[in-house]
Amino acid sequence: MRTEDLTQVELRVRDAFSRGERLDLRVGDTDEDRPANSGRWGAERTVRGAALTWLLLDGAVAEPGHVPALRLDGARVDGSLELDYAEIPYRVTMDGCDFRGRVTLYSARTRQFSLKRCRLVRFYAANASIDGDLKVRHSQLDGLLNLDGTHITGILNLDGSQLSNAEGPALTANRLQVEDHIWMRRDFTAEGEVILRSAHVGGDLDMSGAQLLKPGGIALKASRMHVEGDMVCDRIKTVGEVDIPGARVDGVVRFWNAQLRNPERRALHGYHLQVGTSLHLNSGFTAEGSIDLAGARINGRITLRDARITAPGRVALAMPHAQAEEVDLRMRERPLGLVDLRHAMVGIIRDASQSWPDELKVDGLRYDRFEDPLPPRQRIRWLLRDRSGYTPQPFEQLALAYRSLGHDDEARTISLLKERLRRRTLPRRARVWGTIQDITVGYGYRPMRAGLWLIGLLALGSVVFTVQRPIRTAPDSTEVFNPVIFTLDHLLPVIGLGQATAFTPTPGTQWIGYFLTGCGWILATTIVTGVTRSLNRR
Repeated sequence: MRTEDLTQVELRVRDAFSRGERLDLRVGDTDEDRPANSGRWGAERTVRGAALTWLLLDGAVAEPGHVPALRLDGARVDGSLELDYAEIPYRVTMDGCDFRGRVTLYSARTRQFSLKRCRLVRFYAANASIDGDLKVRHSQLDGLLNLDGTHITGILNLDGSQLSNAEGPALTANRLQVEDHIWMRRDFTAEGEVILRSAHVGGDLDMSGAQLLKPGGIALKASRMHVEGDMVCDRIKTVGEVDIPGARVDGVVRFWNAQLRNPERRALHGYHLQVGTSLHLNSGFTAEGSIDLAGARINGRITLRDARITAPGRVALAMPHAQAEEVDLRMRERPLGLVDLRHAMVGIIRDASQSWPDELKVDGLRYDRFEDPLPPRQRIRWLLRDRSGYTPQPFEQLALAYRSLGHDDEARTISLLKERLRRRTLPRRARVWGTIQDITVGYGYRPMRAGLWLIGLLALGSVVFTVQRPIRTAPDSTEVFNPVIFTLDHLLPVIGLGQATAFTPTPGTQWIGYFLTGCGWILATTIVTGVTRSLNRR
């Protein structure tokens, strides 16, 4: 293209470009100046994409004392703006323009590139290097925004833009590198996938107030993404899955008042997610679909306080093998679906009985303590929401948590209830013996019961043998009968006190003697068995 090939308005663009001045072609009528109405614009507002390409690549003649820059507002750009592989040392700022063709910056090197309130059909900047910010703000893009492999030294700002692509993803940014922040805030909307796989963000990823829409699919795909700052998704609305497996966020991940919707599927997939501080799914957070945090590593807290999760007939919250210093499960209402905490490792658990799920899996769950321990039988009801069958570990872990708080009596109660539940799984003979151990010494966790049984049996024998005195075995014996010692001689079978050999119960009371001897053996055996079990569990 040559200078003489330029139209009158393109000559004006060239002159403004050479001086670095802004050229505003708008007429001042809000409705008329909308890019959607560019079909009504005349030649005085029409610039060819080829002319802009020529200016940026070959046509710049800087006027003395000025720095060239393309600053153009309110233009209709016919044809494509093709800058592939180009070296562009100028800033590009365009506002309220309608691009009828593609904007391509494939493998280009440029300075700050800013589009505001524009309409585009395709923006292709894969592998580009941008020394400064890339801004596509409050714009409408009816095709793909491609930033695969792009390197931006400043901010990627997509605030308020509306992206839609009927043929595939709305935004692809695989391996994108942004040294500062990524902003997709203030009603940013994407109809189609937003892909940030293996992207690296040097600052924050802020998607506050965004809407990501991919019904039945993946709305945000950001596996193995690394964010050095915070990932802020306050008030975000998604239809489709938020997929961030293997992502790493050095700061906070926050979904305050977010609404995630992917019924009958996963709403949030954070398999092996790593968070440097805390994960917040609270303050009005709602999810229609599962929350999957299997294997997540959270250095601080996972909080779901006042959250609402509905996944009927499915897993509502999955945290197997997850790790966190604290977990706050005080949800607005009980989750509709299963909560899976198997083999998770947690410091403190904060919960409330009104938000307990109907079904729970806790085998292998390890924790230091509950903020609110609750009475043991209430906590047992929490454990019994695990319907996968009896396993000892959850009860032992619960007893350990009570013991660590200094509540030894509650810990023993938990252990006793565990043995009673275990008894239901045993064969009949073992259940009988277990019942005897429970009645006598509470499986070793209620040793005072043995003393009470001993006192009761001692009183029974003493009364009986006082009323019906035994017969002296040897007529010439000088042994003085004592009903208490005689009863003890039968109750303590391994100790001989002499009374049992010196006297014989009368025919009417001999069965009492046999009964006392049998009870003595049962008490001795159950005491040894129970105490041994109790010591082994410590």
